[in-house]
Amino acid sequence: MTVATRREREQQMRRDAILEAAKELFRDKGFESTTVDEIAALAELGKGTIYSYFKSKDEIYIAILESEFEVLEKWMVEAIENSTTAEDALSKLYDTFIKYNRERRGFIKALFVQVDQQPSVGMAEILRGLKGKTAEWTRLVGQVLQGGIDRGESDSFDVERMAKVVIGLILGLIVQSEMGQIKEDLSNYRDTLFRLILKGIIHDESVLAER
Repeated sequence: MTVATRREREQQMRRDAILEAAKELFRDKGFESTTVDEIAALAELGKGTIYSYFKSKDEIYIAILESEFEVLEKWMVEAIENSTTAEDALSKLYDTFIKYNRERRGFIKALFVQVDQQPSVGMAEILRGLKGKTAEWTRLVGQVLQGGIDRGESDSFDVERMAKVVIGLILGLIVQSEMGQIKEDLSNYRDTLFRLILKGIIHDESVLAER
């Protein structure tokens, strides 16, 4: 291993340590209540080292969100690749979101609930831009729905609109669960949700279009 390679690995390890420490503190204390000093202490690094990797606490949060999006999107792609029908793929995508939220507790809540409560205007603006990354989720769901149409599993409908509805419904259930409005396991809602979409909305789309 060259000196340069070793240095790069050490830098990556320090960066990862910063993000893991920040993630734990943001989850437990919230963004506003967490300080850079606390992140440095938990990561066992100097405060100056933190700033050599990130200009601000906001940048640390953004880096965490970006890495989390990448993990979720990878899981979504894997779910789709292992599916045979649109119904099967949508069910697996739903399970992927629920599994993700269960195993990486609080991420979706932090993005869609806690972020809207941040008093930092700059932070809110940056994170609104990050929310645009959900367009990739919509694209993946749209790909599944279009595949179902192409295979004759359903009639034609507005794929992009329906994909947004699917994502919105799933995230809505997760946020309600995180806020304590839903007490039971979200896996119990899967069949109800997709019965509504696949056996109701999709097949009634032509009827709705005539109104």
